[in-house]
Amino acid sequence: MAERAGPLPRMLAPFAWCAARVYGLGVSLRNARFDRGVGVRRLEVSGVCVPVISVGNLTAGGTGKSPFVAWVCAELARAGAQPVIAMRGYGAADPANSDEAREYATTAPGAWLVVHPDRVVALHAALSRLDAADLARCVVVLDDGFQHRRLARDLDIVLVDATRAGLDGDLLPAGWLREPAHGIARAGLVVLTKAHDAAQREHASGLVARMRGRAHDAACEHAWHAVSVFEGGASRTMGVDTLAGRKVLSACALGNPSHFHGMVERSGARIVRRFERADHVRFTPMELDAEASAAGAEAVVLSRKDLVKLHEMPRTPVLVPELALRFLGAESGGGGGASALRAAISAAAGRACGS
Repeated sequence: MAERAGPLPRMLAPFAWCAARVYGLGVSLRNARFDRGVGVRRLEVSGVCVPVISVGNLTAGGTGKSPFVAWVCAELARAGAQPVIAMRGYGAADPANSDEAREYATTAPGAWLVVHPDRVVALHAALSRLDAADLARCVVVLDDGFQHRRLARDLDIVLVDATRAGLDGDLLPAGWLREPAHGIARAGLVVLTKAHDAAQREHASGLVARMRGRAHDAACEHAWHAVSVFEGGASRTMGVDTLAGRKVLSACALGNPSHFHGMVERSGARIVRRFERADHVRFTPMELDAEASAAGAEAVVLSRKDLVKLHEMPRTPVLVPELALRFLGAESGGGGGASALRAAISAAAGRACGS
């Protein structure tokens, strides 16, 4: 099935095109204001300028942002800094209990979370409670921060999903772009994610170079290194080869479901049914059991983001792949790779006000 050009059904294309023009005008006016520095301020708390690193994208939908944020936090912690993830908590009545916040509790356990629709106010309130020593170690990581321009940042990292780059498409709601694609020129670093396929990687690389005026800085694959198995009230960790040959229900409520299903297939599992919900929507154990039973599936494969939204486990065994980023070298079209990212993150984390 061909992917839709944007979030609205094709029958609404004329309306979507008109709405995109209005949306684009608003975005352009907003960006012009921020470009002049109006409404932008540094994060200064108790006389301390706290470094800010933003991880974001230009398109709506999944680009692999959550695992990349977790990787950045791990790098900061390794360097002796205290990562503080600032996020909106999208799609949850209680932002602090959003699916992404609960996922970070597992994937970035050493990071502090500040979850609030107004991240600037919430960061000031949370960081003001720290003593001088703790505050001096903090580095804020803005989750989905590229369009959140009220807060000045020391490094802007933009992720481009190589499986559906979207930079040659239209603005929302006619396409998937949150702002005109040339906005990628603001990025300090551009990283291609989900770049396992050479042809897709080359296509995304070309779009980035055309819109940005220079090449991407790094590329990475999403690789599964283990599988958590939940069955009969117990859990255990097994190798990825446990998926090989199994008949599974591949279920996800993600921004890019086709990539998840593709990874399930590449693991050697046999998908007997694909079950999707809109991004951030919660599955129920009953519907997972019903879908698995109807399809004759031996197990359900879920992402960790979907697992944390379950109130209880289904009767059907649940397999949750554990994700890691694998950076590509320059010879594979990966740009400078992880070393370039680490150097830029380290420089940003050590930056002070006015430097």
